[in-house]
Amino acid sequence: MRAKLHFYLTDKNNKYARMIDGFIYLIILITVFDHGLQTMESMEKYHVILDDWELVPIVLFSIEYILRVYAAPNRLKYIFSFWGILDSVALIPYYFGLPADLREIRVLRFISIFKYDPAIVNIGKAFNDIKKELIIFSILTVFLLYVAAVGIYHFENPAQPENFADIFHSMWWAVATLTTVGYGDIYPITVGGKIFSSIIVFISLGVVAVPAGLIASAFSGIFKNKE
Repeated sequence: MRAKLHFYLTDKNNKYARMIDGFIYLIILITVFDHGLQTMESMEKYHVILDDWELVPIVLFSIEYILRVYAAPNRLKYIFSFWGILDSVALIPYYFGLPADLREIRVLRFISIFKYDPAIVNIGKAFNDIKKELIIFSILTVFLLYVAAVGIYHFENPAQPENFADIFHSMWWAVATLTTVGYGDIYPITVGGKIFSSIIVFISLGVVAVPAGLIASAFSGIFKNKE
């Protein structure tokens, strides 16, 4: 029974599995649209009906999740797998009483539609091949963010105590600068701060380029192996 249920729920070549997923995607789409309608003043008189609809997807998602856990050959592995966590995302906000806005993260379940595409396998292999490099790079990035926040705080706090009140407030500037976004809401005005910022900007170019190069190299290697 579990084997059959697992087959009908997960086999990518099975039409019933695709139909089930298609039905779930439709429910998610309706739910997201329902929440959008609740923000319209003209729909205020229908809010009770729109609120009642919330129970429909929760019941359906709960049943589906329980069946998937029951049918999984390794239940614990499924629960903590990427797809298992993605399935639970639709339920956690409701059962933990989170605000309605946060419940819209269930739209992330649309990502699972790509599990039927062979390209997702290549993406998974690419990231798996460079996961150690990405972990090291991520640690270095966090370290660099902190160093940038400390540096700009040292130069700008005396001149702009309201914008650079402490190192953690300064970290917002560091994030905006290292990601090359540069919102411009806070910026250095001292000579030392401007020089330090210029150095950080040049470093940030490498911060963006390195992971992009790693990912491109990983994809290139996978495509060469396929040939």
